[in-house]
Amino acid sequence: MDLLCDNIVEEILRRLPAKYLHRVGAVSRRYNDVVRSPGFVARYWESHSPYLSGVFLQTEPLIRPWGHFPDFLAGSPRPPETESMFASDLGFLPHHLPESQLQPETTGDAKKIFIVHSTAGLLLCSRGCNNVVQYYVCNPVSWQWVSLPELPWHSCYQHGLLSVTDNGDGIIRCFQVFLFNHPLDWQKTGGCLDLKVFSSDTGQWRATSIRSPHLDVDAYPSLFIGQSGTAYSIGGLLRDKVIAYNCGHDSIQVLPLPSSASDEPHTPHNRCIGERQGGCLRYAHINLSVFEVWDLRREGENGMCWKLVHQVGVMELAQQNLEAATCGAKFFLSTIQGRIKSSSLFPLLGFHPTQDIIYMDVANTVYAYSMEQGTMRYESPRQCFRMGIFSYVHPAHPVKIPTIQEVPLE
Repeated sequence: MDLLCDNIVEEILRRLPAKYLHRVGAVSRRYNDVVRSPGFVARYWESHSPYLSGVFLQTEPLIRPWGHFPDFLAGSPRPPETESMFASDLGFLPHHLPESQLQPETTGDAKKIFIVHSTAGLLLCSRGCNNVVQYYVCNPVSWQWVSLPELPWHSCYQHGLLSVTDNGDGIIRCFQVFLFNHPLDWQKTGGCLDLKVFSSDTGQWRATSIRSPHLDVDAYPSLFIGQSGTAYSIGGLLRDKVIAYNCGHDSIQVLPLPSSASDEPHTPHNRCIGERQGGCLRYAHINLSVFEVWDLRREGENGMCWKLVHQVGVMELAQQNLEAATCGAKFFLSTIQGRIKSSSLFPLLGFHPTQDIIYMDVANTVYAYSMEQGTMRYESPRQCFRMGIFSYVHPAHPVKIPTIQEVPLE
């Protein structure tokens, strides 16, 4: 290596996983100068960032096989040199907690790691699902992680949001974690959204609540978590609306859905909502005749409107993807026409955050549908539900988790 010029050395080092970059600087002054130079840093993240956006995929906790870790689905196949730089299985997190911290009724669940939310290149994860015993914030690219202090209350929260604050330069100054109860439970708590909030600035948890609008939520609505720190809930009697809770503004909104979706009474469940990179809201639904995708666009200073960005007939969709359609119908011992009549030929799961790709459930496997090409591609054998898919985008620069402030002793 000493005989090679700097350009060749840089090309070699550029293929290292990000978790090893800080070690390279300790090898020699020359390597340290290379990896710390602004040019190398820019080229390194520019070459890797296109393959660090996609979705994390995990199955529901009740059917998740022992030792089954999350999958990461990128929009396009990654080159071999990027395969090792991304720890999508989260295997770097602690394998177990000390037995003294585990309760007998939670030991089985507490041996598994679950993704809760994703934002700014970081993941919020929990050990355990129904009875969480530990929360972590981690970066799957650099393998950095921090554990949050134990909740001072009994935790049965399954939903959470991670929010970060920076100085405008991309460097995260602090982070907050918001745990909240499901909209179905708001009426049981006096019409309030109950919150448990942690801030790395204080190193402490606090309890608070937000008054929710009066909503007729009679069934368990589907919940979609956006990277902007917003949780979207669709279901129940709110057929033509979506409930949106944003942790950054401490607000709850009821947003209208595209009118054509509310006109179709037969498909209350085969729909999904999500965010594009940058915060644009995207909505998709399949009814008896058509598959539509809508984007929420800003018009004027305060105006918002839905714009139809993709439309295809359901039968045409099946004919263009006959292999997937046949597989999905046979799995349920039905015909393609029969599944279309029940609006369940291709259950919708979620969106890719940066590409025009929609993930669908085909016979308990995951397919990726390209809006541009109109075709489906097999992605994963893993069965997934809407709550088990998380959009992820790592910025084109290093992301470091800020240190949690220590709580002063009383």
